[in-house]
Amino acid sequence: MISTANHRFIGAYTTLLTPFQPSGALDEDALRRLVDFQIANGVTRLCPNGVTGEAAALTDEEKLRITEICVEQAAGRAMVIPDIGTECLARTVELAQRAETLGADAVLAFTPYLDPPTERGLVAYFRQVADSVGIPLMMHNLPGRTTVDTSPEQVAELAAHPNIVGMKEGNQDIVRMRRVLHLVRDADFVVLSGNDFTALPTLLLGGHGHISVAANVMPRQSRSIVEAALADDFVTARDLYLKFAEFYRGIYFATNPIALKKAFSLAHFDVGEPRLPLTPFPEERTGELETIMKSCELL
Repeated sequence: MISTANHRFIGAYTTLLTPFQPSGALDEDALRRLVDFQIANGVTRLCPNGVTGEAAALTDEEKLRITEICVEQAAGRAMVIPDIGTECLARTVELAQRAETLGADAVLAFTPYLDPPTERGLVAYFRQVADSVGIPLMMHNLPGRTTVDTSPEQVAELAAHPNIVGMKEGNQDIVRMRRVLHLVRDADFVVLSGNDFTALPTLLLGGHGHISVAANVMPRQSRSIVEAALADDFVTARDLYLKFAEFYRGIYFATNPIALKKAFSLAHFDVGEPRLPLTPFPEERTGELETIMKSCELL
């Protein structure tokens, strides 16, 4: 049973891209415009500094500056939940604590990487991060990037921690998702899809929301899909989801967020190119991406 306090974590989220200037520096003005754009289109749960935000290419100080800007610009109109996960427990704790000081409403932390944790080590890692801050922690399971897959049983164990309020599930195995939802069904714990491809199946199985990549470009539409599914209006949710299914495919024509940044710049305003080791979207595929976006009425 989701408590009144944690009910605010149910719904639609955007994992924000990070705008850069032509020099490669953070584009603070574009980031503020992005926050305003999301809020104006109804998404009030914003997650900067994730994979879509090119976390691996950001310094810790840049992550904190991005968090600060998002908090300032949201000005209470939206929750800001930065991803602060790293390969190092001490570094993750420091980022979590500093994000709390900056006014973040909660923090996300993906699993540690490089040194794959033991089963007990992973549980202890998340518990220590959760114990280090006074704001809620949400786990981020992303085995495709970290090679570490938090098991359903580990999720259920961690869901009992009073300051671990939910998870962003990036594993695309829907059978596994069903198992997670079953094991935490009686916990005060929110399970969110972390992948556009499995968002609707997750919601149909009883998931509590979706942290979306595509919502950078289509926040209003993404929120409509989530809200329809949460209201058990599955026909509307399905029809909307299928309308944008090809766009979900298109934003993965290249490593995320390469194609996403191109799509956003085509539809809205310039957010710059990704940082190395990512490279700009190939011009020879721009026409294909534009065609998909027009078919989805995003251009």
